[in-house]
Amino acid sequence: MSYYGTIAGGDDYHTARGNNAWVTADSGQKTAALIRASLFVDGLGQRRLPNMRFISLFPGVPTGGRAQELAWPRTGASDMNGVAIDADTVPREVEQATYEGALREIVEPGSLSPDYRPGSVVKSERLDVIQTEYLPPVDTGDGKSPVRPVVTVVADLLAPVMTAASLTPWPLTV
Repeated sequence: MSYYGTIAGGDDYHTARGNNAWVTADSGQKTAALIRASLFVDGLGQRRLPNMRFISLFPGVPTGGRAQELAWPRTGASDMNGVAIDADTVPREVEQATYEGALREIVEPGSLSPDYRPGSVVKSERLDVIQTEYLPPVDTGDGKSPVRPVVTVVADLLAPVMTAASLTPWPLTV
């Protein structure tokens, strides 16, 4: 299975930031974490429209077409400043976002993509008088939340390669 970045790149990235959980992990743990983090990053690059269709938030199209395992590299992509991204290159931002996600996966495997159990978050329903009550994350018994985390550093790193132009596919059919 493919992933963004390299173990050596992750080592350099996390050593420079003093992230010992990554540095002390073995290569098998690092590989597995990079694979899971790459899938998380790719998931952040798509959104579901109200009509249940998905659009890409990454510009361009996968260079290798549907046969390509991950979203990057992409043909016709440019960053938020309009600077073209080479069709054979995975942007630095995508690799760094993957390293950040992989660190979280080293610390807590599976934390980036927990299973969501919607029936477990309903506390009460009322029809006659409309009432909305939001619950904190549900304890699933294993101390983990069933809600996908928002990892702001990953979102911030990806922002330059998620352009407004990629938000609206043409023609847009809702």
